[in-house]
Amino acid sequence: MVRVGVAKVLGDCGVRVVAETADAPATMAAVRAHEPELLVVGRHDGPQADLVTRALGVVPSLHCLALLGAPEDLRPVLVAGAHGAVPRAVDPMELTDVVRRILAGDRVVSPGLLPRLFGVNGSTPSPSEPDGHRVAPAGEGGVPAAALTGREREILRLLGAGRSNAEIASALFVSAATVKTHLAHIYGKLGARGRYEALGRAVALGLLD
Repeated sequence: MVRVGVAKVLGDCGVRVVAETADAPATMAAVRAHEPELLVVGRHDGPQADLVTRALGVVPSLHCLALLGAPEDLRPVLVAGAHGAVPRAVDPMELTDVVRRILAGDRVVSPGLLPRLFGVNGSTPSPSEPDGHRVAPAGEGGVPAAALTGREREILRLLGAGRSNAEIASALFVSAATVKTHLAHIYGKLGARGRYEALGRAVALGLLD
């Protein structure tokens, strides 16, 4: 049923579905036969990250999108080379947006995965901070780790741990104004509009340990 639903959404946004597969061997056979532009990886008989790695080994230009059942699977699929990740229960509108962005060359992490990934008590992005999906791809406007200073990376890690500006300032023995300035620099370097978008881009680009 999930495959049928995903295929319907892809078709509605102009993507031609060349194969629907139920397991890893069938998926790899389809990748070899069709050399597709996009692979949507759901649950199957092995780790999603392994399938992403194998598929990219056959078609290096392949765009891979992972439908995750658990937030802890996010890092492995991104490290494996996936261009994006969304919850398995993603709604059609978000899936359509993510697919279009990935095919346009973006790296995408659904904001809904970030609070759970970083243990932020299941919270959701603040309405005052846009939760856009766009993540600049590494090597094409992406941000190498060296572009962030040591202090900026430290603040980013604290941000990922769910700390507020005041808590970050206290932990680093600096003023709240200094933290705000560092955050402005981080957002600028990552091309982000707020903390959740910055965290999404940092995760996708491998800037967080």
